Amino acid sequence: MNETWTKRSYVCDPDFCDALYEITVNDKYPANVTDITCHCGRGLFMVSVVDATILPITQTKEEKMEETTAQVMKLDWIENDVVVNKEYTESDVRHMVWVNKNLSEKQNEWYRKESQLRSLLEDTYANSDDQDTLAQVAEIFDVPLTKEIEVTAWVRVDMTIEIDMADADYDIEQLVSDNLTIDSFGSEINVNGHDVERVEEGAY
Repeated sequence: MNETWTKRSYVCDPDFCDALYEITVNDKYPANVTDITCHCGRGLFMVSVVDATILPITQTKEEKMEETTAQVMKLDWIENDVVVNKEYTESDVRHMVWVNKNLSEKQNEWYRKESQLRSLLEDTYANSDDQDTLAQVAEIFDVPLTKEIEVTAWVRVDMTIEIDMADADYDIEQLVSDNLTIDSFGSEINVNGHDVERVEEGAY
C-alpha cells in the first residue's frame, strides 16, 4: 500500500516577521501534528495544501546521478564604513526577492493611503473646526499642510546690454533669450521655466 504525503505552506503575520514555512508530512499522522509556531513566537496561518506523494518508479538500470554544485555568490557590502564580504546561496537570493516583492507591495499601499490622506486634508483642513486634531494626524504621517498651485507671472525687466559698435545686425531678442535667467530665492517657489515674449530696445 502506497503512503501519501501532503505539503502545507504557512506564513507568519506580515506586520511582524512575515516568515514563510513549508512542511511535508505523511498523511497517516493527524492534522494537528503540523500545528507549529513561528520562531518569533506567533502562530502561523495556513495558505496552501497540496499533494506531495511521490509514486514508486521501477528502475531497470541504475543511472548515475548528475552531480551539481550549489551556486554561491560573494558580494561586498559597506556596513559602518567597513567593507564586509558575504556569501549568498540561491535560496538566499530567492528569499530576498520574495521579501523585496512584499516590501514593494506594502510601499505601494502606503503611498496610495498617503495620497488619500493628502486629498482629505486639502479638502477639509482650511474650513475645519478641529484643525489641531488634523494637524496632529498630518504630523504623525509626515504630511505637510501645504499645497501646490500653478502661477504665471508677467514681469517687466529693464536691462543694459553691451554690444559691438561694428555689429549692425545684432538680434537683441535672441541675445536676451539666450542670456536672461529667472530664479527664486524662496524655497517655497520653484521656477519651472520662463519665456521671453517681447523685447523692445530703448528706455521707458
